[in-house]
Amino acid sequence: MFATFCFIGCLNLFAQDNSLEIEIRKNIKNAQFELALSNIEKLESNTAYLKNNQNRLRLNLSKSKVYNQLDQQEKSINLMLKGFSELKDNTLLKGLKIDYANALGLIFYEAENYDKSIDYYNQALYNSLTENDTINTLEAYLNLGKNYYKNEEIDSAVSNFSKILVYPVNYKTQKYITASYTNLGVVAGDELNLDLAEEYANKVLLIYQEQKDTLNIAMGLINLSSIYYDKKDYEKAKNSYFQAFKSVKDLKSERAIKVKEYALYNLAYTNEHLGDFENAYFFLEEATNLTDSLNQLKIVQNISEVEAKYNVAIQAQKVEEEKSLRQRAQFLFYGSALAFLAFIILSYIFYRNYRLKQRNKIEQIENETQTRIINATIDAKEKERKSIAEILHDSVSALLSSANLHLQATKSQLKEGAPKEISKAQVIVNEASVKIRDLSHELISSVLLKFGLAFAVHDICQKYSNSEITLRSDDKGILRYDQDFEIKIYNIIEELINNILKHSKASNATIMLVHRENDMLSVRLSDDGIGFDLKKAKTKDGLGLSHINARVKVMKGVFNIVSSKGNGTSIFILVPIQPKLIN
Repeated sequence: MFATFCFIGCLNLFAQDNSLEIEIRKNIKNAQFELALSNIEKLESNTAYLKNNQNRLRLNLSKSKVYNQLDQQEKSINLMLKGFSELKDNTLLKGLKIDYANALGLIFYEAENYDKSIDYYNQALYNSLTENDTINTLEAYLNLGKNYYKNEEIDSAVSNFSKILVYPVNYKTQKYITASYTNLGVVAGDELNLDLAEEYANKVLLIYQEQKDTLNIAMGLINLSSIYYDKKDYEKAKNSYFQAFKSVKDLKSERAIKVKEYALYNLAYTNEHLGDFENAYFFLEEATNLTDSLNQLKIVQNISEVEAKYNVAIQAQKVEEEKSLRQRAQFLFYGSALAFLAFIILSYIFYRNYRLKQRNKIEQIENETQTRIINATIDAKEKERKSIAEILHDSVSALLSSANLHLQATKSQLKEGAPKEISKAQVIVNEASVKIRDLSHELISSVLLKFGLAFAVHDICQKYSNSEITLRSDDKGILRYDQDFEIKIYNIIEELINNILKHSKASNATIMLVHRENDMLSVRLSDDGIGFDLKKAKTKDGLGLSHINARVKVMKGVFNIVSSKGNGTSIFILVPIQPKLIN
């Protein structure tokens, strides 16, 4: 009887431990690091669970990852180094040894200690090859290549990237193989070897073609066309742009329309370079029509914005209802107090507790409402700026380009008999085009729209760096994401950079972007300036920090500031990534 009871009890304990492990993994995935730490401490209280070395080491690895996210890097590294040392001569837990080596490699990579990072990734590679673990092997080769590239050991970087390419392409290996080709293309571009960059672009395109991924095939063709354009092979660029347009011609999604629009505008430019002004005008007109259709799609977005404002109004109504309920409760209490004097003390205690709960609830709803109002206002401004910029760039600029093409065609027909006024008109139209383009860029970064968040942050750092302050950016694994997501993150970074320039009196500032595990984006800004008092800043609502905090909160992210007078400032943001949609 006792044995049966013990067996059932042991099963229950095992189930609880297993559910806690699952919960910890979910907490880390959802960036709930404080909650993850609490659950880890609960699991650590189970001595039977910790007697198993594999359980203990696995739990310590999770704990070290949480410490790293909570900016307790010293605790994180000590735990990892201790665990890795224990696993050094263990031949039974090689999988766990690989996990520790990868985690340590990532920490030193982020700290820009590339030699140390290379050492740990080499150990991960050795154990992965020993275990015939294909995915971890590819992961190690890719990470080694990135470290060697950052360390300016280009030959070693190319060697490691190339080793990935001998593996067959399947749904598990595909992302590593395409990433390898992409990184090799970056190296080729650095060395101005456009022929080699073209070869790698063709390799990536071939993978998409084998997958029959129509939209990515079109994007691959456009990337290839850009290389032809850079090589001044306008005929090939024209044909490739047309092929990209043709492949998505019948698709109706917003992303497909944008791909067609981009292809058509570039067809107009390449035909202009080739002197075919008739086709240049035709493609420009088609692109302008597509721009108009995209503007129609924005009406749907405006409807969503109205719906969001309606939801904010509903929240405000709830606040009023809660206030009314509290007043009614007060009247009931005072009436009961007159009738039941003997019950006064207990009733008063009850009332105080009730009022506190109601007040907290009302404050919570008011805070949520304020957050929604702030975000609705900023979202509306962002959409308005984006809409105006797109109208200027796509419609007004397109019309000016069309006028210039007409003038050029007229000038070509008249040849030597062309009036001087045509050339003067062309100069005026070109000047207007430049002003429209500059105004469009001021409203929303063209670098952001064309090349993505990483390039835009690098561009803003170069733009604002001067003799008094140097701004640097570093991105690790940053890809192209949903455009609205990139705009939100860019605007937050730009606001924080403005704060640094206005208030910090810093000489150096760094912006680091990292694409973390589980599709999380971390943004870390640090400066060596005078710092500030966090409590006073919150009281004054200074530096726009409350608005930024509200933005991050709505994105279900984490916003943390570490600063004190004379010790600079470090700001950390962690948000779930909104990937580019594939329709």
